Amino acid sequence: MSMTDFSSWPRDQEQSFVVYEQQQAESKKKAIMFGAIAGIVAFVFAVGIYAGVEPDKKDLSKDMNMSNLSKKGKDAPAPAPAPDKK
Repeated sequence: MSMTDFSSWPRDQEQSFVVYEQQQAESKKKAIMFGAIAGIVAFVFAVGIYAGVEPDKKDLSKDMNMSNLSKKGKDAPAPAPAPDKK
């Protein structure tokens, strides 16, 4: 960022703000650096957990009785009774 005159104020009054502009620029650089470092640390931590922790393996189908869930093709439904004629 260029610390040049940017308003219509007198030069000596304008120069009194240069210190604050420099401080703002340095603070911005530090904030970006700390944010990038925090992001990298969080990413490494997440990848470490993903790669290092084995998930639970549960076989939920081992106790399931599949014979009562499937349709039986041999059994045909009983025919409806014929209406009585009076």
